[in-house]
Amino acid sequence: MNRPAHWLQPRRSRPLVIAHGDDRGRGLYPGNTLLYLREMVALGVDALEIDLNLTADGQLVLIHDGTLERTTDGRGQVVDKPLSELKALNAAYHWSRDGEHFPYRDDPQPLVTIDEAFAAIPQTPMIIELKNDDERAAQALARAITAADREERVIVSSFHRGVIRKFRELCPSVATGATLPEALLFYAAQCVFAEKYLKPAFNTMQLPARYYGLPVFTRRFLQAARRCGLHVSVWTVDEAQAMQEYRALGLDGIVTNRPDRLLSILGR
Repeated sequence: MNRPAHWLQPRRSRPLVIAHGDDRGRGLYPGNTLLYLREMVALGVDALEIDLNLTADGQLVLIHDGTLERTTDGRGQVVDKPLSELKALNAAYHWSRDGEHFPYRDDPQPLVTIDEAFAAIPQTPMIIELKNDDERAAQALARAITAADREERVIVSSFHRGVIRKFRELCPSVATGATLPEALLFYAAQCVFAEKYLKPAFNTMQLPARYYGLPVFTRRFLQAARRCGLHVSVWTVDEAQAMQEYRALGLDGIVTNRPDRLLSILGR
């Protein structure tokens, strides 16, 4: 495991406020757009969570789904479209808070490449999820991070073990998140006080509040994570009471569609 960047050091006095990229209309702005990135930075969040998918010509664009229908006015697979075609789409076409009003149909938001996102938001850390089960995604992101000199200000994760393994090989100095098998192994180990025998290849765990009905974040789990020097965040928390509970528990980060609420709770 590489040494994490200073903003990822555990045992902070308060949790990081992490804006959730795929808000599905539950947040303040359409996620995975430049509008979302800029407004979240202006709001004062500590980090931005985003999702990346490959295009047909090997670019990485900010979009959660591998298909276009849910968020854009396009159709088909992202990976089947060249960037030039994707750039003609409205990334916020279906965004709505109430299901009736669609404010960005008259104010279209283009799909954004990771290079454009890095250029627009040069300082705020990003938590990046690679969605494709394709090593080309790892290679493209490694090039983009190196070109933008962002090694110290990103976390990279993926549900695909081969992809994150390739990325760790290409960028050993960049912090990465645990895959599902890695997180499950850590959870099992801490249940029997055996985490000291692990040698995690990851720096962080971004995990749901519950897994198959079981609460993930217990004081024992956090104690084990501390002993291993791991940064731990929960997703996705939008209600004020739950935010207060996770703050009191001592989590390092809270991923939310409503960072305005969390910032208010933290007195910021």
